[in-house]
Amino acid sequence: MIAGEALLFLTACLTGGGLGAVYDLFRAARLVFPAGRAAAFWEDGAFFAVFFAVNFLFFQRAAFGRLRLFLLVGEGLGFVVYYCTAGRAVYWLLGRAVGGIRRAGSAIIHQIRRKNPDKNMKKDEIPVK
Repeated sequence: MIAGEALLFLTACLTGGGLGAVYDLFRAARLVFPAGRAAAFWEDGAFFAVFFAVNFLFFQRAAFGRLRLFLLVGEGLGFVVYYCTAGRAVYWLLGRAVGGIRRAGSAIIHQIRRKNPDKNMKKDEIPVK
């Protein structure tokens, strides 16, 4: 049987890994919809709001509202392990998928414009031959 504090530490590690997955959702949104610094600021704020809410509920339930250093270390460790392993793989795969979709969309748009060059010209432009 695992001692109570060891089980709490493992639970904290899993909580940190879960927070890493939530962070990946925000990173994915940033990759799919690049919007600039202001949007990144608000996305980070939303992540930290989720982070603090999860921590508050976790510490209320696991440590009866007391701040325990080993639980913070466990959460940090779980987050770092997720970020350096699965997080990198998820982000790489997502980057490849988004890049492929963007290239395919660009190729389709290029084909549409190439087949109808007169429709894309303004009336005062002279076609170049």
